[in-house]
Amino acid sequence: MFSQDPYQDFISRLKLLVRKYPDLMLTTLSNIFTMRLIGNKTHGDLAEIGIAEFINQYMYDFRSVHVGKDLYRAKSQEEDIKIINEISNLEFNVSLKAYGHGPLQLSTDKDSLMFRRLEREKKDIIKDNELKSILRAPLLIDFGRDL
Repeated sequence: MFSQDPYQDFISRLKLLVRKYPDLMLTTLSNIFTMRLIGNKTHGDLAEIGIAEFINQYMYDFRSVHVGKDLYRAKSQEEDIKIINEISNLEFNVSLKAYGHGPLQLSTDKDSLMFRRLEREKKDIIKDNELKSILRAPLLIDFGRDL
């Protein structure tokens, strides 16, 4: 039932949840992005907390701990959220970042490559093949590795 990769297990479950209840993620991300009006650092911290609480509230087989502030102060690592699979007890860390005045990065992307590439689109990307085509770009190959 479980993959050897706890991250892939989590992503599979997250995809199922978002497909079944898209409004949960939409509302969570809308609240996070609205915080950009207040300020970059503030909204970055709230993103970490918001996603961690989203996991705790809606993903029953997973538990998350917001460790960003403690690890940042200790200068030990960059990850913000520890995610634990409650069934397998496997865990992994996730990093959420907001660099400068740029977009929130749901994974560490200091150059904002995904955001800049998506800005070039003239319309909403709604077809699966369009998204896969974008993610196959050499600069973005890591984003589409599990598609």
